[in-house]
Formats: sequence, structure tokens, C-alpha cells
Amino acid sequence: MQKRQLHSLKQKLASKLYPLALLKNKNKIGNLKNLFITIKGYRQIRKNNLFDTEYYLENHESVRKDGMDALLHYIYYGSKKGYNPSIEFNTNKYLKENKDVEKSNINPLIHYAIYGISENRKNTSLTKKQIEKLREKINNDNKNKLPLIKKPLVSIIIITHNGENHIKRLLTKFTKLKQYNNYELIIWDNASEDNTKDTIKKFTNLNITLIENKTNETFSKANNEAVKKAKGNYLLFLNNDIEPLDGFINHLMNVILNKENVGCVGARLIYPDCSNSKINQEKSYTIQHEGIIFKACDYIKPVNKNNGQKYYTNTNIQVQQIIAITAACMLIKKSIFNKVGGFQEEYVYGYEDVDLCLKLHKSGYKNYYTPQAMLYHYEFGTQEMEENKVVTQRREKNHEIFIKKWNTYLKKQLKMDLINNNQIITDKSLTIAFVVTQAQKNTTAGDYFTAQTLASSLKREYGWNIKYLEKGKDWYNIPEYVDVIISMLDTYNIEKIKTNNKYIIKIAWPRNWFDRWMNKDYFKDYNIILSSSKKACASITQKTGKKAIFYPIATDTDMFNENISPQKKYESDYCFTGSYWMAKREIIDFLDPTQIKHTFKLYGANWDKIEKFKPYYQGFINYKEIPQIYASTKIVIDDANHVTKEWGSVNSRVFDTIASGKLVITNGNRGNQDLFNGKIPEYHSKEELKDVINYYMEHSDKRNEKIKELQKIVLNKHTYTIRAKKLKRIIEEYEF
Repeated sequence: MQKRQLHSLKQKLASKLYPLALLKNKNKIGNLKNLFITIKGYRQIRKNNLFDTEYYLENHESVRKDGMDALLHYIYYGSKKGYNPSIEFNTNKYLKENKDVEKSNINPLIHYAIYGISENRKNTSLTKKQIEKLREKINNDNKNKLPLIKKPLVSIIIITHNGENHIKRLLTKFTKLKQYNNYELIIWDNASEDNTKDTIKKFTNLNITLIENKTNETFSKANNEAVKKAKGNYLLFLNNDIEPLDGFINHLMNVILNKENVGCVGARLIYPDCSNSKINQEKSYTIQHEGIIFKACDYIKPVNKNNGQKYYTNTNIQVQQIIAITAACMLIKKSIFNKVGGFQEEYVYGYEDVDLCLKLHKSGYKNYYTPQAMLYHYEFGTQEMEENKVVTQRREKNHEIFIKKWNTYLKKQLKMDLINNNQIITDKSLTIAFVVTQAQKNTTAGDYFTAQTLASSLKREYGWNIKYLEKGKDWYNIPEYVDVIISMLDTYNIEKIKTNNKYIIKIAWPRNWFDRWMNKDYFKDYNIILSSSKKACASITQKTGKKAIFYPIATDTDMFNENISPQKKYESDYCFTGSYWMAKREIIDFLDPTQIKHTFKLYGANWDKIEKFKPYYQGFINYKEIPQIYASTKIVIDDANHVTKEWGSVNSRVFDTIASGKLVITNGNRGNQDLFNGKIPEYHSKEELKDVINYYMEHSDKRNEKIKELQKIVLNKHTYTIRAKKLKRIIEEYEF
């Protein structure tokens, strides 16, 4: 008693004579200028009630016992340790957002009191009013009661080791729960050294079985042993640092009683006031857990879904199947728990719950998350009490065990979940990034349009996400969420890729310049090689030893079809679409429009440089306008250029023209044989080109007959919907 009075007197004197106290400890403040600023700031803080003494002492027991003035402690020591002076001021965030404060060496709250308020600098924490509003919102959302006809006995298992405040809060809440009363509490105490056991024994009005263990067992072993004492057919594992909201058991039980083949059921966990947490200061009243999902990084990593997301009303969210949930609140049938072997005891406080959920998943059970069951979880309170070195060593060991046991299984499961857009194992669909020259609608680069048309089908058919990596625009820094890269360019050096996703699939898709692709040192490092040429597939395999998959260009029938209306400005008898890049093209030598009586139009870049084509040149045309051009003509010339012809790589104009219900004529014999069994009319000289145009212009019946024959081939074999299915199958079959 005398010691407490002495502390109180000491605090009062220090508070009253604070200038002397600060002067005495000027070495903890800095230079003389900072000392005067601190003296002034101390007065401002007290005057404006910016420091909450009760809050500070409640969260820092050692300061209370020491008897030091709380504000002085914060000025000397607390701010350096990241302590918060009140629920409304976040020390670390204020320093982070105001770099000048850190450089000035002025205490952050002192700075805020003197400068920050007048300069309208945000103190970044929730105000008491905001906290009250959020708690009220959460409580109102929780009023969605769910009466149950059946209320089977639930054995609630809680493991404790010290933390008397946590267990007191939890059990106090249980005395107020009204919606579900058919439960027993089995509390396994792991050799607590504080007043935990005495606190538990005071709750004589609750149905508690207290097991006083002599040693501090692991979470897995303690729970497995406690299960043996359970009388109920259902087990509810609950952390001691949980604050439940009434009705949570009803919602959990409703899922397990009404869904088929249930493994376990989890709840929505919410962060309470975290203003005094070292690691979660910014997460007060945000979402902590809405199930556990996996992300690919250096291993397949479990993470809490939506962790740190702003709290939102959950009334429209349905029960969701999910791969895993936390054992901070987990309901499971006892018979199923025992059938899969319970918690794996080689883990020490980490991964036990995820491991159990994966065992359930692998055994064919379905795990669920229900957003209507809501609880606060003071996770940071227990984690931060442990020594960092001990925690680090423990996590490393658990990590090692988990990877060895589950990483191979999870790689396959995660990939299939992404591909099929199930969002059970992850929270997104597959993301593909196409490497292109430019990703702009007015680009002259054909690689982008080819990528875009395939991408449209992938998005439409499977809901996959699409991203474009443009040449020279930081295209080697790949976000972690990208799962697959498809390079359309031989110049893209995959050795320079930087990404945290160790399991990214790298695909090369040569459609031209095949020799250039094969001569790149990094070409063989692609995981999958596609090729639009059969000849190139054989050459790639021979040169690199890697199997190349025949994957030609195709057409998008949503874009190119017979329902497109012709437009007068594009009307012609025959046309050509393609650009001139100062390289030799056979159309220049073979086509003389003055010798053909039918009307001709020419579209693309740079054709004004060829004198004889100037009268027919219509300029460069946007790719989206090409369907109208094809709808407005009768014949399209295909001029396979020097980088595709000898390899038999067929250009998109061939497929697009035929899908549009128009005839194409080609100079590409190899591609014609490989993809159309030689059925496309060909030309290989000036005379042949003139004759074939005249013949099909003068024999519309033969032209229409040929179109139908070719259309059947294209629609059955060469659409991007078909290519999308093939790509999906290729990615599915790929093994890391």
C-alpha cells in the first residue's frame, strides 16, 4: 500500500514539475531546441487531452508498476517502442507518413500537438466516435438471429497458457450468450503461471471441465487430448483470445447440419481495437479472417482471406466452400475429426488447423465459411507476448514440415482452382500476361491483336484475368498475381523476369521469325513452347530437345462472322489487308490492279511508298474495322510473307476472311496443306493471281461453294474458342 502511494506521489510531482523532469532527462530528448519544443508540447498535450493515461497504463502494466508519469514515459521510451498514447493516435503511422518528423527527432505526439493540428496533418487512427459507430454497426449486423430446431451438444475446447485477461473476457461473454445453450466447455490449461486457473474456477455458472495439465503442451497435442474428454458429437475449437458475438454457434451448426459431406465450418473473425498492437495497428475493426486461401510465392502459402479489409455488412453474402479455416473458431463433427487423425502433433503452434483442413479436403470432405457467425479475435495480444526468437524458430520448423507434406499437392490443387475459377483454394481466377509490342488500339503491331483475340476467348470462356506487358514498359517486373506469361516476342528475355511467384508458367508462342526464336539462349528455358507452324515444331524439338505444341492462329467468331453489315466506304470486289515494312512481298510483284477489271482496295501501313498501289491505298485501318472491310468485299488476298511462308504459318486474315463468309486466296502452300488440306485457292505467279481472282469473281456459285467448304473447316477447327480450350488443357497437363 505504501509503495503504491509513493508511486502516486511520484507521478503527481513529475506531472506538476514536468519542465524540471524534462530538463533532468534532456539526453533522452535531444538538443536544447527539442527540449523547449517538448516542454511546450507537454503543456499542449495536457491542455487538449491528447494523451489517455488510463489507456496507456492499461496496455503497459510495467509503467503502472514502475509509478512513472505515463506521458513522460511515452516521451522518453514509449514512442521509440511504437506505443500509442491514446486510441486515437498511431505513433508509427504518423512517423511513416511524416518523414520530416522522424528527421527532426521530435516526439511524434509533441510534434502533432504543436504543428500537426494547425497544419492539418492526420493522426491516422480511428476516433472514439468512429470506433463506437463501427462496433454499433457490427452489433446491428449480428442481430440476424437463426433459430434452430436441433441443438445437439457441442463440446467447446479451449486451450490456455497464461493470459487470464483473455479467458476472463471469453467466459464473461459465454455467460451472456442466449441463442445456443447446449454446450460444455472443456478448458485445457497448459501449466499457466498467472491467475488463469483461479479465474476459470470463478465461473461456477458455466458447464466447465477444467483440465490442469502440468506441462505446456503443443496446441495439437492439447486439443487432441481434450477431444477425448468431449461428450458431444460436435467439437468447437475456440481460442482463448476470442470475444464471441451471440448466435455464432447457431450459424456454424446450421451449416454443418444442412450441407452435405461437411468437413469443418469456420466463422468471420474481426480485429478488435488494435491501436496498441505492434503488428496490426492499422487493422482496428477490419476483417481478420473469412477463411484461409493459398497464394503462390516462394512456396504455396496460406493466408487469411480478406485480412485487413474494411468491415462491410455481410447480410447478402452466402455460406462459401473454402479450402481451409482457422482453428481459432472451428466446428467439426467428432467422428470426422477422429477419422482423419485429428491435429498433426509434429507442428508447434502453427499450421495445425490448415493441415487438418487439407486432410479433410484430400479425403473428399468440403470445408465451409459462414459470414453470419461473427467473433472478435485478439490474436495480436497473445502473439506479441512471445519472444521473437522463439516464434521465428518455431515458424521456420512448422514451415519446413508443412512444405514437405503439402506443397506438391497444393501446387496441383491451386493450379486447377485458378484454371477452373472455383475460388475455393484461392480468391481469384487465373491471370495471364501477354508480352506484346504495344497494347493500344491504334498500334500497327499484329502481335497485340492476336493476343487480344485469344485473350477475349479466355476471358469469355473461363473468366480468366488478362494483363499486357508492353515492350520497354517495365515488362520484366511481374506482379505476384500473374500465373502465366505468354510471350509473343522473341526479344523478351525471360532470364530477366523478376517476380515473387516461383510457380509462374512461362509460355513462348512463335508465329513468325522462327529462326530468331530458336537462336535465343533463353528460348529453351520456357516451360511450354507453342508454335503456329508444324515445320517449326519439328525444328524446335530437334534443336532444343523440348517438345513444341502445334498451336496455330485462329479467328474470333464474335468479331468475324456473316452477320456483319457491309459499308459503302469499304465496298470492293477484292482487297488486301496488311502492312508494308520495306521487306519484299509477293503481292508487289504479282498484283497489277490495272490488269484486273474488278475493283480493288488496299489497307495497311506504308503502301503509299509503292507507286502502282497509290490509287488503291485506303490508309492504315484499325483492327476493329476489319470485319466491316471483309463484309464489304468478295475476295481477300493472303500474301504470306518471307518470315511465315516457308514455315507454313498461316496469317489471321485467312481465318478471319473465311469466318466472315468471304473467299481467301493464298500464296502459302505449306500452311494451306497443313491446315486446310490444300483446299484454299492458291497463286504463285502474276498470271495465277489474275486468273484466280477473275475465275471466282465470274463464278459466284463456285466461290460460294468454296467458301462453305472452307468455313466448315474454320468453324470446326480454327476458332479462338477452340484454341482457348486447347490452351486450358495444355496448362492443366503441365507439371511444375
